[in-house]
Amino acid sequence: MVEEVTRKIASPAHLVGHDLGGLVALAVACEAPERVRSVTAVACVAAAPSGDGVPNLTFAHPPMPLFSRESQRWALERVSYSHHHIDDALLDKCVDAAKGKAISVSPVFLPSVMDTKSRFYAICREQGFPVPGQVIWGTHDPLGSFDQALWLYRLIAQKQPATHFHSINRSGALPFREEPEAFHQIVSAFLDGLS
Repeated sequence: MVEEVTRKIASPAHLVGHDLGGLVALAVACEAPERVRSVTAVACVAAAPSGDGVPNLTFAHPPMPLFSRESQRWALERVSYSHHHIDDALLDKCVDAAKGKAISVSPVFLPSVMDTKSRFYAICREQGFPVPGQVIWGTHDPLGSFDQALWLYRLIAQKQPATHFHSINRSGALPFREEPEAFHQIVSAFLDGLS
């Protein structure tokens, strides 16, 4: 997937990625820094150091059938600080996205994520993250702890001086939906500062 994203970037771009998309954006910057001006990793649990902790049970025991409107609402409520952003339009899009698709996880998916994460960590430790970056995290994210967010920031910042960390109050794993004005201000200010 990283190679596919890298091929699609025609000129240097600012990348903003959420969770697994954040790990992809970080990996693209490591693989092809000449095509990336900056990376914003949002609630990027996929890239955050996780250690050998207890498995996250946020999505344990979902209502059936999976991917129904009720189960989509249930999942969105579990990862949100408040539910004001969960509306009919969002639920319609979630249901449409899952409609008619066989949802299964490839046996190579998890090893691929772990390999990408490992390469990203090695580059940060050895050469340093090659482009300006920032980490944005919701203060009430049930999928990843605030400590994980800070460790991800420290990993990027150790050899990249143009690194920022921002937390957004009253938001969970979807800060761009729960607090869109604050999110937009943070991203805009970061990009303006790089111009």
